Amino acid sequence: CVRSRPLRLALLAGLLSSGGAPPQDPAVQIEDLTPQFLRFYDSAASQHADPQRRWDLWRRLYGFAAVPPTPYGDSLARRLLDSAWDRYPAALSTIARGAAGLGIFPDSAFRRVAGLLGCGDTVKVRLTVFVGGFEGNAFAYGHQNGRYGIAVPVEAGDPARSIIHELTHALHRGGCATFPSGYGQSVAELVVTEGLAMQVVRRALPGHDADYYTAAAPGWLADARARRRAILEGIRQHWTEHGPAAVQRFTFGAGTTGLHREGYYAGWELVGAMLDRLGMSLHDVATTDPAQYPALLAKAMRVAE
Repeated sequence: CVRSRPLRLALLAGLLSSGGAPPQDPAVQIEDLTPQFLRFYDSAASQHADPQRRWDLWRRLYGFAAVPPTPYGDSLARRLLDSAWDRYPAALSTIARGAAGLGIFPDSAFRRVAGLLGCGDTVKVRLTVFVGGFEGNAFAYGHQNGRYGIAVPVEAGDPARSIIHELTHALHRGGCATFPSGYGQSVAELVVTEGLAMQVVRRALPGHDADYYTAAAPGWLADARARRRAILEGIRQHWTEHGPAAVQRFTFGAGTTGLHREGYYAGWELVGAMLDRLGMSLHDVATTDPAQYPALLAKAMRVAE
């Protein structure tokens, strides 16, 4: 909305300001992979590499994508590279700026998220800045050397939104509640964690419509709303399932109605119901034991209908 622009600029001004010299042990440590990507790109372009050679070079010189750590993820990374290749030349100036092109000071964003959640302020984060396939898919990926990893692309998307969303995952999982380790999360965890992250962004960067907070392609939210009852009922039957295949079905896959990212839509609706209709706070949701997620989601379903 045009009328909210000054408010958003004021909020971003705070997030863009470090408030002085950077701390010696920052809450958010930055790892910039853009130089590795540029080495890959220059090598493939100079060789006029065919798609197979390009893929081989990508795996050897770069090898970082916003995909699950599964064979399906490997095939998806290959498709992303092939579809994005002809678009990279127009984005090279942005990519060359690396982390400086994010336009947001990560430690300030960290403090904003910690304040909204009321927990997680002792978590240490590693922010990996990478080049994706123009899908704008930031993600969180667990602990490495005492820091919780998040990754944000520079060639596409909205860095402020992405960093706040992924910092919410880091603080939630690293300091607000105790989750099982590994990639084998449940569908219920997917729904609650993604819903919470979208609702935190909604409060950190107010003034946008729901399409912005759900970070979806144009028309996706309208399609999801048209299938609302079927999506929520369908995911209810699966939210105790665990593992990559179950989670993949409700993220990259076709869910139960043929629409991708159904887990995100369920999270937007059901965590929204927890906050707006059950009277919970962001802190209440963030500190709920993950073992209680199915019961909490069932309660939210009842009031959301």
